[in-house]
Amino acid sequence: MYFSEVFKLSSQLCKFSPDGKYLASCAQYRLVVREVRSLQILQLFTCLDQVQHLEWSADSLFILCAMYKRGLVQVWSLEQPEWHCRIDEGSAGLVASCWSPDGRHILNTTEFHLRITVWSLCTKSVSYIKYPKACQQGISFSRDGRYLALAERRDCKDYVSIFVCSDWQLLRHFDTDTQDLAGIEWAPNGCVLAAWDTCLEYKVLLYSLDGRQLAAYCAYEWSLGVKSVAWSPSSQFLAVGSYDGKVRILNHVTWKMLTEFGHPAAISDPRVVVYKEAEKSARAALGRPACPSFRAAESKYEIATVPVSLQTLKPAADRANPKIGVGLLAFSPDSYFLATRNDNVPNAVWVWDMQKLRLFVVLEQLGPVRSFQWDPQRPRLAICSGGSKVYLWSPAGCVSVQVPGEGDFQVLSLCWCVTGASLALLSKDHFCLCFLETEDKADGAIGQLGAHT
Repeated sequence: MYFSEVFKLSSQLCKFSPDGKYLASCAQYRLVVREVRSLQILQLFTCLDQVQHLEWSADSLFILCAMYKRGLVQVWSLEQPEWHCRIDEGSAGLVASCWSPDGRHILNTTEFHLRITVWSLCTKSVSYIKYPKACQQGISFSRDGRYLALAERRDCKDYVSIFVCSDWQLLRHFDTDTQDLAGIEWAPNGCVLAAWDTCLEYKVLLYSLDGRQLAAYCAYEWSLGVKSVAWSPSSQFLAVGSYDGKVRILNHVTWKMLTEFGHPAAISDPRVVVYKEAEKSARAALGRPACPSFRAAESKYEIATVPVSLQTLKPAADRANPKIGVGLLAFSPDSYFLATRNDNVPNAVWVWDMQKLRLFVVLEQLGPVRSFQWDPQRPRLAICSGGSKVYLWSPAGCVSVQVPGEGDFQVLSLCWCVTGASLALLSKDHFCLCFLETEDKADGAIGQLGAHT
């Protein structure tokens, strides 16, 4: 494992291309495109204003830069740097912009969610979709890119419209049995659409492609409900994180609850491995070499002996959006593991074994967990907690790695390259890349460090 030098960044806008070859980042008005392996600058584009949103097209040929304050979108081509496209929404304003799966259409959502404008880069034609709903997750494309599901609000009722992405024709339109639809998401196989209600009403609904309601699930009433939702890559499980601190796993056959995972403050199961991040002594810290190729030779994790008590946070009951419930959910790419964070146990990441349907590992950090993300190619989890370290876990063990460099590089977010060979670490104003070794070597190193601690 080794690190690149540190580069400037604005608004944490740093994205790997879908093919894993390029890295795009924004620094104020400038869009910089680098080759991932060498980090050599391939293209440098100047935008009309500071960029607020950055997105690659699915074929990695175009880059979208949205400037919401000015209602502008600029599109740049990697193959033809002299070509560019500018979309101005004018007085309608702009609050969201995204690519269609074919990488040749752009969907712009106007202010107050009055409409969605579909712009074609090929024919320069424009289509309009009315009544998009302003909600947590109102747009969802199927994984194969054939269909768009859109949450709508009209006449004080919630609806879902399904469009065919090839010609933007309406395929199905149906109402949802929700009080205030909060989000929708296709299953990875594109056969089922999940919809969930506002946090004030616990309700998860499953719909088929033709609009039939397949199932409705409600765990309890008269309390805050759904906080997070995630499909497993195999489409076999739907994980529903709730404000009561539990994850319910729904199966794809009957859509009934298969099991539920609680997040207690005390771990007493002897089968569960609990890793606790430990402070290092001042003498050891002073002796650390500060070179760009610094390797993770010193793990700061210790294996705790159960029973273990985790640090809990008492939420402010008189404030909106209380720090309670399961706020982060993510399945490993092979669907074997599920990682979760319970917001009132903010320093812990829970890893669940989805084959045995039980808790497998708990990692307790010294600070609150900001983000975690699975390696797209293998069951390897990267975690950051706002400090100058990045944490990696795999079934072989876990390790804490100091990010080298001058000053205090605070890792606020991270994202994997699709190949799993590199990891972008993002701070407020900078980013760097962490390059990882091949699977066997990396797992072997982590295993040795885990065993050593």
